[in-house]
Amino acid sequence: MKNTFRISLYASLIMITLISFSQPPGGRRNGGGPEEMVKREKQTLYKKITDLSEDQKLLLDGIYDEFTITLKESIEELRASNDREGRREKMLALRKEKDDLVKDVLNEEQYKIYTSIRAPRRGLRNQEGNPNGDGQ
Repeated sequence: MKNTFRISLYASLIMITLISFSQPPGGRRNGGGPEEMVKREKQTLYKKITDLSEDQKLLLDGIYDEFTITLKESIEELRASNDREGRREKMLALRKEKDDLVKDVLNEEQYKIYTSIRAPRRGLRNQEGNPNGDGQ
């Protein structure tokens, strides 16, 4: 009887350990947190837009660095809140601010490429149903 209990206990502990270690980094299915999301978007942007000037790259680096910091801080603040709509609005506002800054740096053709490669919004849509949230 004691052996059966011990075996069950050990099996449960092993299963819990395996489940814990099977989670991707950052606890996210996409393999990372906000830093990774922003990093992937920036890398994709640099791969897709091949005619960026050094000045544009410098400005974009600053925008993405600042966005990463702001996004991380905002997520930490918003996790404590149970206001889902408030969190959604804050995230949309942050992304719109980044999009506006990027739009000021890129020319029209480059900005079209940018809007086509942005990180998925996972249901974050503006009131018109536009998945980009930019009103276009």
